[in-house]
Amino acid sequence: RTLIHHLSHDQAAIPELRTAADVALVSKIAFSVPMLKDPSGWNVTFGRELNATDDRVHFVNRPPGARRTAGYPVVEGKHVRPFGIDLEASTLSVPSRTAARLLGARASFGHPRLAYRDVASSSNRLTLIAAVVPARVVTTHTLFCLKGTLAPAVHHFLCAIFNSYVANYLVRLRVGLHVTTSIIECLPVPVLSQESEAFRSIAALATSAARKPSPELESTLQGRVARLYGLSVDELALVLASLPLVAPAERTGAMTAFLDGR
Repeated sequence: RTLIHHLSHDQAAIPELRTAADVALVSKIAFSVPMLKDPSGWNVTFGRELNATDDRVHFVNRPPGARRTAGYPVVEGKHVRPFGIDLEASTLSVPSRTAARLLGARASFGHPRLAYRDVASSSNRLTLIAAVVPARVVTTHTLFCLKGTLAPAVHHFLCAIFNSYVANYLVRLRVGLHVTTSIIECLPVPVLSQESEAFRSIAALATSAARKPSPELESTLQGRVARLYGLSVDELALVLASLPLVAPAERTGAMTAFLDGR
């Protein structure tokens, strides 16, 4: 019961722990790493912006690849991949004044913010997929965005955590067809000083992955995040084995980066 409380607080959600090794790893993380929403952690929450159905009347058709005009591109979950957003594929925009009126005090489109895809499955290649949405771009209900004003580097740091194999392993313990905010806000995420070398290097790598992704860069990120969570070689092997649809070369790359200390 104590472990369940540490993983989901008053939700009392039962995680899908298949083996004693899973119990040991999850317990190790849950009892040493604060939840994302915890005041002793990053103390952040997530929420939706526009609704693709209810707000459709306010959208304007936008040819793919069109330059931004007076309107803001509308981004949906399908446009988001790990670390990146395909703005060229956005076919809708919303006038800037309309976006401000609809979102009001909840407006966050004036600055970049972390967003993750709502729809997922524990059987997908990856379950938790996130990227940093640029300023002056709005999102629909198929994405959840980080609320509040944090330093840009924090958004990129958390983006690296979200796209990590470790975070995907943890999220899969509870996820169904949707990655709800209750799951994400209870996700254990290491807290670092923004002045620390580990924080700055992970945030910088995540920023680079958004601009120009590469297998080596992403492997380096996976290795660093695994070390941040304090995983052993066997524990990382357990995490990697839980992601059978991730290409063998990518899993090998993550383990190699971990062992090399990259």
